[in-house]
Amino acid sequence: MDAIFIGSLTLSLLHALIPSHWLPFVTIGQTERWSLRQTLTVTAIAGLAHTVSTTLLGVLVSLAGWQLAENYHDLSERAIPLLLLALGLWYLMQHLRHRHVHDHFDAGVVRKARSYSALLLSLGLAMFLSPCLEIETYFLSAGAKGWGAVGLVALIYNVITLSGMLLMVTLGRRGLQQVNPHWFEHHENLITGLTLVGLAVFNFFIEF
Repeated sequence: MDAIFIGSLTLSLLHALIPSHWLPFVTIGQTERWSLRQTLTVTAIAGLAHTVSTTLLGVLVSLAGWQLAENYHDLSERAIPLLLLALGLWYLMQHLRHRHVHDHFDAGVVRKARSYSALLLSLGLAMFLSPCLEIETYFLSAGAKGWGAVGLVALIYNVITLSGMLLMVTLGRRGLQQVNPHWFEHHENLITGLTLVGLAVFNFFIEF
């Protein structure tokens, strides 16, 4: 049981530090002028979708064995890179079209409300379709020890992963706010687009 506990704790912590699990929320939130509360809300919802799908798959793995996760592998390993790439290209297109328009307050609120909902749905769906397959080995091991062990792995993974993501987003946002605001305003779409495309390429070739 100690090995399962320590392994689950370590893997969950490292998993939360992966850039694709927090950096997109920082850059998108800054570009879309989200408040810290809005950014953390999106992070929490998308992160919860990720941990819930991982837990559901883990329960099935503990019942049916590793073969289930192997069959799901091809889809899950491409979900996050593809969505990051799509979002990144969209932001790059906005940069190329020179959309540096200072909207009136009311128009800006409407535009951001729409983008907030759309991005929340997109990021949440991507995270749900990309469960952490590495932690499933611990679900498999826990399954042999009973539902108490399975519940322990699920609790550790959900709490540590979500807490880690929220912490990294908070720290990342504070760091990004130190950048010259005028400079960032005129390059925000380019920065966000290149960041997301870079993460998509990185995640496509390197599995976590």
